[in-house]
Formats: sequence, C-alpha cells, structure tokens
Amino acid sequence: MLLKRLALIPPTLVGITLATFLLVHLAPGDPATARAGNGRGVSAESLAAFRHAYGLDRPLAARYAAWLGRSLTLDFGDSLVDGRPVRAKIAEALPSTLALALLATLFAYGLAVPLGCALAAGDGRRWARAGSAILYLGYALPAAAAAMLLLYAGAPYGGRGAGVLTAGAACLSIAAIVRLARYQRGALLAALRADYVLTARAAGAGPARVILRHALRNALLPMVTLLGAELPALLSGSVIVEQVFGLHGLGWLGFEAVLQRDYPMLLGLATVSAVVTLAGVLAADAAYGAIDPRLREHRA
Repeated sequence: MLLKRLALIPPTLVGITLATFLLVHLAPGDPATARAGNGRGVSAESLAAFRHAYGLDRPLAARYAAWLGRSLTLDFGDSLVDGRPVRAKIAEALPSTLALALLATLFAYGLAVPLGCALAAGDGRRWARAGSAILYLGYALPAAAAAMLLLYAGAPYGGRGAGVLTAGAACLSIAAIVRLARYQRGALLAALRADYVLTARAAGAGPARVILRHALRNALLPMVTLLGAELPALLSGSVIVEQVFGLHGLGWLGFEAVLQRDYPMLLGLATVSAVVTLAGVLAADAAYGAIDPRLREHRA
C-alpha cells in the first residue's frame, strides 16, 4: 500500500503544479501591471519590457516546461517582488508554518479524542447534548474573530516565540477540534455496538474498561484517516492566523504573492504545500499498522 502511494506522488505533484500554474497565469492581471499599480501612469513599452525580462511573454507550455525542469532540482526561480530566490524565502518561512500546523494538530487530537470519548460515553444525557451545542458554537466562530479575541485577551503579537505560536495554534485548532471530536464520538458509538464489545460487557467489564480496552482502538482508525485531510485545512487556515498574529510563515508569503501576482512564489508554495500534505497522508497510512496489527499482516 505504501509503495503504491509513493508511486502516485510524482504524477500527483505534476497535476497539482500544472493546475496551479494555469490558475495563476489565466487569472486577470499579471506581475507587470501589479507592480506598476495596475498599469496607471506606465507606458506599454515598460510593461512589455518587464514581461520580456521575466519570460512572461513566452507561451504557457514553454514556461511550465521550463519551470518544471528547474523545480526538479528545487530551483523554483526568483521572486518577482524582490528578486530573491523563492527557495530561500520558503526555507525562512517554512519552520514557522510547520511549527504552527504541528502544534495545532497536537492540540486538535489531544483535545478531540478525549472529548469525543466523553460525548460518546454520555450519549443521550443532558450534559452531552449541551457539550455538542457548545462545539457547534465554537465551529461557527470565524478564525479571524477567535484570533482577535486572543489578542484582546493579551496574546503576544509578532516574532517566532513560543507564546505567539501557542496562541496561533490554539486559534487554528478550534475548527479541527470540533470536527475531530464529532468524528471520534460517532466512531466510538459505532464500536460500542460491535459484538465483541457486547461480549466484554456480558463478561462483566465496566464502561471505562470497555471503552479503553476494547472499543477505542478500532474507533481511532477513522481519526488516523482524517490526519491526511486535516493537514491541508490547517495549512490553508494558517493564512488568516499568520496575518492576525504577525507570523511570517508560508501563509504570509502566499498572501503577499497573491497581491503581487508573484507567479514563482505561488508555484513554489503550492509545491511545498502539496509535498507536506502527501507526507501527512503517508504518515497516516503508516500509523494504521501501529494501531491495528492486522493491517501490518495484510500488507506484509
């Protein structure tokens, strides 16, 4: 299974970069008009000279082929904003975004699993229904609003310290906590209705033992599956969080690149984000065997 996943990575990356390339190049506007204030007060000759200098007047197929050839050596070109290598700018910003996403994932799973188990154990009770209602309210809270509330409460702003990363990760993880807790609740309720759980109860096992020793292992499998889906959501959500908390990560770079129509930066960010996401999917597949030994035997 893992070998098949690995074999699919190259064509998947090509498809993602090709789609991104077409989207950014076919969208209205280009780097020349963006840098010139949408063309106001700039001659057509100057705009044409800029496009020629950066190869923007070449056919799309030739530009993509040239970019793809360079990217195989991790050369994503130079930023159209300041002329610095895209690889260097991404390398500077990547640690902040990875730390933010990994910490948010830790918060999400660390809180969602016990919370989902508690809601499943108290299914039908008044406090469990109240807890579900609070989760829905938290899910409806926009990330920007949550970030502003944290800043108002005294959360730090700017830099790469532990405080600002923790505040940003807490804000970023709110929606993921709600989603994962609901999935964990449903998965555990389904596991509690399985025959082997009914047998354990008939043998005299108490509620806590039934959940922890029998039902939870199988109920965690869907949570591991969701790991690959949560990483892209956290990476995309980092755009807002990084802007509000002043974190200069990939989200910040992406926001600036969209405004400036910085094609090389956008393509580099899409490639790096795709690689991180695919790595998360592979990690989820590998974690399956750690949770359920039967899957290891099947793959062997």
